This record gives sequence, structure tokens and C-alpha cells, in this order.
Amino acid sequence: MRKTPISVSSAADILAYIPHHLGFTPADSFVFLTLRGKQVGATMRIDVPQQDTDPALFAQTVLGYLSHDVHADGVLLAVYTDRATIDGTKPYGDHANVIDELLDTAGMPIRDSWLVTSTEWMTYFCDDDDCCTSRSLEEITDSALSAHMVFEGSTTTRETAANPDYTGDDTNVDRVADIITGWVIEDPTDWTAPVMTENRALWQESLGAEPDKETALQLIAALHTPALRDRIIADTISADDDLGTFADVFLGKYTGTPDWNRVDAVQELIIELLRHTPSGARAPLFAFLGWINWYKGRSSIAAQYLTKARKADPTSKLAYLLTQLVNTGQLAECVKNEKTAYRP
Repeated sequence: MRKTPISVSSAADILAYIPHHLGFTPADSFVFLTLRGKQVGATMRIDVPQQDTDPALFAQTVLGYLSHDVHADGVLLAVYTDRATIDGTKPYGDHANVIDELLDTAGMPIRDSWLVTSTEWMTYFCDDDDCCTSRSLEEITDSALSAHMVFEGSTTTRETAANPDYTGDDTNVDRVADIITGWVIEDPTDWTAPVMTENRALWQESLGAEPDKETALQLIAALHTPALRDRIIADTISADDDLGTFADVFLGKYTGTPDWNRVDAVQELIIELLRHTPSGARAPLFAFLGWINWYKGRSSIAAQYLTKARKADPTSKLAYLLTQLVNTGQLAECVKNEKTAYRP
């Protein structure tokens, strides 16, 4: 938690604030910060549009997200990409121009904008050569705000999908199969059945701890059993046994406030379980991690995990469906509200 208020006095300060706030340095991203007068409101990161993405549709999606900040009267934009500027035309110019027009009409004009690459930064929207001059990234890392946040313990490490080495032995896969063979699930939505209650309780008990081998293999077995897997995934956000709530949670339509400490603990547990899971059996764990990061608003990290899931098991229906969900650009409801969104 930030100990003292921060003061922003330059573009470099704003660009230093973004990765500290997100917890990672964006790449191939549009980052928007809403403004309420001179105060920064919500922060939203979205993947850069695909080549065939209609600019008007992309702009409407952005407006839909930013409109959740009902107090916003302006926006700051930072475009992170290494795509080249050609003849003065910035990358994703068609999409950015439509966004600029739409936000202005909506009463949230873009007050300032920047293009940030892996080697330099400059103003994004500019009318003359002077304001489009390339500037060193050191201006950002050496800014007063960057120094202030580093002093308070913040980092801007580029986040990537975890993939720890396998530390198990040849018996792990067979043991997981044996555990699953002993389970009987007659109704996949009967979450009070003994198999369900036992495994849901085991997941809860294992949070914040390093499970022994037998416990780890049972937790992994649960993720290889679709009915158990889906219930355990939903439990990360809400353990409500109402079928409608279960569906809403899974699709990101849940409107409550997640227990983010629990979500982080689940993520840490899954990463630990990867050490007990050989590469060919990691698909449901990677898919679970992708879903968690999507819920946190980290679609780029989610996409990395889902790619790993599909590589581990090209037939994984869960990985395929979640990939489709992430690729639509849809965000979980909690991400759209600064009071319920994940805070690193």
C-alpha cells in the first residue's frame, strides 16, 4: 500500500506511474488513465487491436470500459508497442484517431498521449516535429515519481507466465490417474456430494501452505476432473452453490467483490502444483492460471498461460473456450469498477 500521496508534474512521471501501478511494464498495449480534474482516476490496459479489428468497434469497446468511471472528464493515453512509425504515422493511428474523436464527443477528451517503445518515448498526438522528438527512457526511470515509488518498495518487473521445472518422478501421472479412478461423480452440479465437498475443502486447507506430495497429487487430480475443476475454479471468486452465480462467476459476470488475497493464494498454490505436474499434464493448471489473470485484468498474461495450456494439450476444451473469451477483449465485471478491481 502506498505510504504517502504521489505528485505528478511531468509526462515522465505519468509514464513512470503506469508500470508501478499495473505491477508490470506493458507491451503491445493501449493504457488509459481517466482524469477527474487534475486527479487520476481509473487505469485500464487493453491489448493493441488485431490487424482486422474495426477501429470504430475497438473505440466503442474502449469507451464502454472507460464510461464506468462516471466522474471522469478527461483521459490520458499511452500506447506501448515496438511497431514502427512510418512517414510520421504512428502505429495503430486509425484506431487511436477514432478513440480520440469518440472520447471527445463523450466528454472525456484525451488531454495528453504518448508512444512508448522498448527504446524511447514521444508524444503520440502531435502537430509539429518538436513535440514528436524521441526521448530517452531514462527520463522515465530517473523521474522523481519513479524514485519515490521505488523507495517505497514498488517494482516494475515485466510479468510473464510462470512455468517452473518439474520436480516429480515417473510415478506422479499414474498416481493421479489412480486417484481419479476412485472418484464417482453422478451429477456434476451436485456440489454437496462427498467427492465435491472433500476436494473443495482440501483446496481451501491447502491455501497458504506447501502441500506434501500426496496432497499435491490429489489437488492436481481434481483439476483433471472437469466437474471438480470447474467448481474449484469458481470457488476462487465465490463458493456460492447457486447455479446462476456459478455461471456468472465462470464467465466474469459476477458483480461482487472478489477476495483478492484468496485469489493470490490460489494462484500461488497452482504454481506450486506445477512442480508436481509433468509438462504434458499441465493444461488444466495453465488454463486455471489464465482465467485468474483474466479476472485480474491482465489479459496479456492470461493469453500467455492459455497458449501454454493449448500447447500442453491441443484438445483442451477449457483452454480453447477461455482463449475465445480473452480474445474478444471482454473484461470481467470486477475489473470495470475501481472499487472491486484487483490491486497489486
